[in-house]
Amino acid sequence: MGRVIETIITMIFVGVFGSLWFFTRKCEVPQPYRIAVYDKLGFQVSISELRTVFNTHSAAVSFAKHYSQMFPSYEFVLESRLPLTRRFAFTAFWAQR
Repeated sequence: MGRVIETIITMIFVGVFGSLWFFTRKCEVPQPYRIAVYDKLGFQVSISELRTVFNTHSAAVSFAKHYSQMFPSYEFVLESRLPLTRRFAFTAFWAQR
């Protein structure tokens, strides 16, 4: 009788965690992508007419390619940043070493 109860409890845990994984695997936190502009000398510059913050990676890459064709004297670099909690955990981990 005890073995049956253990099996039922195990199946409940597997079912709950499996369903949580299944329903949250497509849930992503939106991450802003930023295009940084550099001149020929390597200094970061700001061009006021350009849109530089995007919500999707593909849009940011597409705009960076388009901007590099429009302004061949500048270099456009895609930047993405880690959320603050991940950055804090990562730097705290390496600070301990």
